[in-house]
Amino acid sequence: MTIEPTYHPTRLAVVEKHRPDVVIIRYHEDAAFDVEGIAEVIATCERITGDKPFAMVSVLPENGDISLPAVQEEHSTEGMDQRVRAHALVASEGLLKKLATIHYNYHPQEHEVRMFGGLDEALEWVQARLDDRSVA
Repeated sequence: MTIEPTYHPTRLAVVEKHRPDVVIIRYHEDAAFDVEGIAEVIATCERITGDKPFAMVSVLPENGDISLPAVQEEHSTEGMDQRVRAHALVASEGLLKKLATIHYNYHPQEHEVRMFGGLDEALEWVQARLDDRSVA
């Protein structure tokens, strides 16, 4: 049986259910990140994964804007805290990568969060985390 990805558009991103236990969030170029938009993305991830554990890969845009409240607020929900096993961020060098780093330094997560330069490497890492394997 082949599992086909499904795509769920939100204002800030397209959320792809890549596999039953892996979600890829592809943020739109020039996205204006705000608290409400991030909440919509999180709610979409929770809805499409049901009640199962999962891993996330967030692909940040080259350019975008983020509101100060979005940087300052902790966005995790109880569902995210209990079910997310790993969160990989894919980002090029730039402002959004720096702001994401600052955000996660101020808001440590229950699950491991790691930054990557490419999608393939990020997917390999989240799969290893789901399988309880370590990847350098």
